[in-house]
Amino acid sequence: MTSARLIFPAIFALTGLFFLSGCSTFPTGKESDNRVVQRETHASYQNASATSPAPATMAPGTLSYPAGSSYPPASSPAAGQNVSATAERFATSYNQAMQDKEELSMAAAANDLARSQQLIRSYNRNMNDSKNSFQLLQEIIENQGTGDITLFFPVNSAEIPENSFQYNRLIRYLDSLERNNQGRKIVFVIMGSASATGEETHNKILSRNRANAPIPIIDHYLVNVPHTYHKVYGIGESQSPQETTDDVHQRYQFVRIMGLYEDAPFSAGHTASPFLAGTGMGNMQGYYPREFINAFGMKFIWVPAGSFLMGSPETEVRRDKNEIQHQVTLTRGFYLQATETTQQQWIAVMGSNPAHFKNCGMDCPVENVRYSDVVTFLERLNDLENTTHYRLPTEAEWEYAARAGTTSAFFNGPMVDETAEKWDFSYNPYLDSVGWYFRNSDQAPHRVGLKAPNPWGFYDMHGNVWEWCSDWQRPYPFHPEIDPQGAESGESKIRRGGSWAHYPEYCRSAYRSWFDPEDRNPEVGFRLALTSLEKKRVAVKLPEPEPPAPVQPPPPAPKPKAKPRPKPDPEPIPMPGPAEVTHCILIRDITFDLDSAVINHRMKPLLDRAVEILEKYDGKIELHGHTCSLAPKAYNMDLGLRRAQSVKNYLIKQGIAESRISIKSFGEESPKFTNMTESGRSLNRRVEILVHGFMDEE
Repeated sequence: MTSARLIFPAIFALTGLFFLSGCSTFPTGKESDNRVVQRETHASYQNASATSPAPATMAPGTLSYPAGSSYPPASSPAAGQNVSATAERFATSYNQAMQDKEELSMAAAANDLARSQQLIRSYNRNMNDSKNSFQLLQEIIENQGTGDITLFFPVNSAEIPENSFQYNRLIRYLDSLERNNQGRKIVFVIMGSASATGEETHNKILSRNRANAPIPIIDHYLVNVPHTYHKVYGIGESQSPQETTDDVHQRYQFVRIMGLYEDAPFSAGHTASPFLAGTGMGNMQGYYPREFINAFGMKFIWVPAGSFLMGSPETEVRRDKNEIQHQVTLTRGFYLQATETTQQQWIAVMGSNPAHFKNCGMDCPVENVRYSDVVTFLERLNDLENTTHYRLPTEAEWEYAARAGTTSAFFNGPMVDETAEKWDFSYNPYLDSVGWYFRNSDQAPHRVGLKAPNPWGFYDMHGNVWEWCSDWQRPYPFHPEIDPQGAESGESKIRRGGSWAHYPEYCRSAYRSWFDPEDRNPEVGFRLALTSLEKKRVAVKLPEPEPPAPVQPPPPAPKPKAKPRPKPDPEPIPMPGPAEVTHCILIRDITFDLDSAVINHRMKPLLDRAVEILEKYDGKIELHGHTCSLAPKAYNMDLGLRRAQSVKNYLIKQGIAESRISIKSFGEESPKFTNMTESGRSLNRRVEILVHGFMDEE
């Protein structure tokens, strides 16, 4: 009689595919046995999942299927479907695959070859659908920048105690989701895992409890934010305790939480975004969040594609002849920084402050920067943010955003009529309420965002500091243009917007100015544009497919005239092999007081807990010291090193071998939170403990 053990080894190999993760974020475990999948929607909110229509090609600018995939399959995300539908599809197809595997066990035990082959094919099909849905969820997370978090448990525990290390990590993750959700529903995919030494039923209950453990915390913290849950319950190891060591079991004591924003449905064509309703800003392709805040606290606002009249009419007071009015069409939307780039943001990226008006404050625009300085800043920012999309706006993009659908000299009104009885060319009542200029600036720039924004939410487009654009200077044409980029080369770069030192006529939306790109001036700053939120893609190499072990038919009965048995079905679809195990564990948030390398009493319980973890493994330990950005770069590098050394001394005192520990300082160069707020800066004063040596050697 054929044993089910001939079928299951290759089947079990697939169950870890959805939990691959490196040490760049939070660690995860590897699943290697049966899993029960269940999709549940939180009772407080209605599930917004849609019925799956036929597959369709996704619109440019939206998400695509994984490279090398021959999909979309029948159950893949298609036009009109949303994040909830994708999460539901992942859970539903995986649930059906697990049901196929349970039935396969019974079919193999009954020696039913035909049924076994049928279930193997069904299992492969559902696992492929589930894998593609999960990969799409990971791609959505990458594009949205939400990330995920893995919380670990002691053996046989499913509790997250309040104010514990894991509890605080979860709260910080939820805080990040809430700050950037922009009113959208949050879709949680929660995967509970257990690998206790108890029986299978015990593991099912334990993994279910672990998947449920974070839900009360999430409900309490996100009480005013709509959210839903899609849960995956893992059973854990099928190996007996005699065949599996305790350290392997401990890798599976976790719950992984993925948070995704429920954006507007994916579209195969142009779709009007809900936030643009009634603005006259036109349609946009795909969907983009209206606002985005990066890791350095820079806020960006989406500007959709559209057409406008660039330049000024001949009737505009104090216009220049080079402001030839002509129609311009921008075929692609973009993000533009809501304010001018500040001194704090420059320091966070570059580590120095070139501003002339340093006494103005960290929230004042950075000025006194050459065009080439800004290029260096962009290269550094793109590298830190793992993207290539930060840039300066073109002159056309700048004026399009400055006008915000208006046609007057300023977005809120015209120039003052020179023929008026008491005309004063140095004063304009409209400009006075929206910008800093010669008449109201006290001959210095001011903090960004103090004046009223334009209809699209951009501050200080008129006055405060001139803003570099990417164009080389050139004369305007008399004909319409599409996506103008300026001259191919030249001697001067465009700057727009006027400054604190200029009269109103120089601060008009249409006024053009150009400047030597290698000259500095305390009147010149910039604001950034962002082409896309997409990050650089890191190729993930999946294991090579491996076919399941074939089921051998039983020998026929020894009858002289037995009819020949029918040929078995063709070889089933190959299945991927086992997943890799996480290589390391990352322990965060050993935080320090301002300008201190002394371990405070609040951190000692976390360090003692870290010692307990480190004593269970013999891998190498890296200590990474970090600081906020309030001090010079050289000082911060030294402070980060001293903080790492303090943690090293503490670990050695607690019995951790010194030979295992290495230290490194990143100073202010790797912030995990914005340095724009005191709370963000306090969280950046930290040491991370990175533990290597968890590679499965089999």
